[in-house]
Amino acid sequence: MLACTLFSSALIGHVQLLFFAPFLAILYYKKNYLSALWFSLFCGVVVDLIAPPARFGIYALNFCLTTGMIYHQRRNLFADSLSTLPIMTLLFSVISTLVQVVLLYIFAEPPHITLKWIFTDLMMLPLADALFAFVWFILPDLVFGRRMNRGRGYRGRA
Repeated sequence: MLACTLFSSALIGHVQLLFFAPFLAILYYKKNYLSALWFSLFCGVVVDLIAPPARFGIYALNFCLTTGMIYHQRRNLFADSLSTLPIMTLLFSVISTLVQVVLLYIFAEPPHITLKWIFTDLMMLPLADALFAFVWFILPDLVFGRRMNRGRGYRGRA
């Protein structure tokens, strides 16, 4: 995810996908709340270091607030469902965009909210983030199959 974030501007121009969103969505199912907040802070600092137009700390605060808002939604979606990661990524992306707008209104220059902005930033980019999560994390599992321990039961007994 770090490489995608670092090289995204060179590869896809000004399109800003949240490459850390699927990573953080996975962490919601693997780590406790405090660990997820720490990882969110770290990911936000990394994005802050490479995002030139925003003030330092905006993304770190954004990712922590977004994690605080959606971490407990993991109870509503099963971890082993194919649609969970794209849905959580979509949810993270939409809420993160809304939180970013509020933070920019408070700490920096507010964005110009137009119908085009709503269509691209609140609809298309979150769908692109969800598609990225599906293609990068789910599709390889579907195509290549999971390595399964055949002959073992649920708890690993022979």
